[in-house]
Amino acid sequence: MSTATVWGVSDDDTPQTKGERTRQRLLEIAIDRFGERGYRATSVSEIARAAGLTQAAVYAYFANKEELFDAAVDADASTVIHSAWAEARQTPARQLVPMLLLLFITALDQHALLRRVVAGQEPEALQRLVDLPALQELSESMAERIRSEQATGEVRPDLDPELFAGGAEAILLSLLMSTSQIGSSTVARRQLGVLSIFDTVLRPLPDHVGAT
Repeated sequence: MSTATVWGVSDDDTPQTKGERTRQRLLEIAIDRFGERGYRATSVSEIARAAGLTQAAVYAYFANKEELFDAAVDADASTVIHSAWAEARQTPARQLVPMLLLLFITALDQHALLRRVVAGQEPEALQRLVDLPALQELSESMAERIRSEQATGEVRPDLDPELFAGGAEAILLSLLMSTSQIGSSTVARRQLGVLSIFDTVLRPLPDHVGAT
């Protein structure tokens, strides 16, 4: 798993300590095992064995199984969010949310743990997903994109960027969860609907609207 972020900073070249490498390895294994078998069917001891550690050694990095699971969900979801933004960051604001939705849905095929969470198979982790720091970063990045395109006249000037981005984040998460739980047969139709809505909302106002 890469430690790079796409918010303009990358720490790939920063040397990791042995402890950081061990923690990273534990997270990688936990993401794989929890994604394959779920929280209840996966034990800390099997993750420890796969990492070549004792169970006690794992608890030096994570206080308990719940903390390890939460960290694994954070890491898996953050990877998807960061990668999607890296791919969509040049997309015009009016098309940004539909593009992100498509990228998130596509990424679930390669991220079994996140797929389990958004599909409702790990209900205890849903609140963790809603409060994910990477989602807040995504919201802030979307707000900055709105401000940027308001300055160039590509987006209507009367929208509150932060309020819009917060709503867009909620819509993205809701659509991702519903698509995962209901099925992907309506993905194309949903994406077209989202594209139409956001294009209409963000489109610059005609000159006569709001004129004094």
